[in-house]
Amino acid sequence: MLTVIGLGNILRGDDGIGPVIIEQLEGEISPLKTKLLDAGSDAFMVLEKLLEPGPVVVIDCAYMGEEPGQVRRIRVKDAGLLLEQFGLSMHGFSLADILKMAQSIGVEPDMTIVGVEPKEIKFNTGISKEVEKSIPTIMRMVMEEAKSYAEKNIDH
Repeated sequence: MLTVIGLGNILRGDDGIGPVIIEQLEGEISPLKTKLLDAGSDAFMVLEKLLEPGPVVVIDCAYMGEEPGQVRRIRVKDAGLLLEQFGLSMHGFSLADILKMAQSIGVEPDMTIVGVEPKEIKFNTGISKEVEKSIPTIMRMVMEEAKSYAEKNIDH
C-alpha cells in the first residue's frame, strides 16, 4: 500500500502545508489503495513507515533555494545526497537524517518527497498566498503517485 505522509506544524505558517494537503486528500484519494497520515512534526513517523512494505510519499515544507510556493518532486533513489543540500525539514530530524537511519538498518527507502519552498515559517501566520497557490500542483503530484501505484498493483 502507498503511504502519503504530511509533515509539518500547522501553527507555523507554511510549515503546515503537509497536514493541510493530507486533510484535503482525505475525500479524494480513498479509492486508490492509499493510506494518508498527518505526522505533524514527527519525522520519526516517516522512519516507521519506511520499515513497512510499500512506497512512501512525503509532503513537506523545504528550503530548496527556489521562489516561495515552488514545488519539487524528489525521488530519493535518484536524489542521493542532494537531500542534505535542500535542508528538507523544519523539524528536529531532517528527512536526510531519517533516510540515513533507515539505510543504516538495511532499508532502501522507496520514497518520493514533494517539497514546497516556504515564504514564512512563523507561529500563527497561516499558509502564505504563494504556498496556497501551489496546493493544486501538490495535489496533482500526489494523485499522480497514487494512480501510478494503483495501476501497478491492480489485483486480478
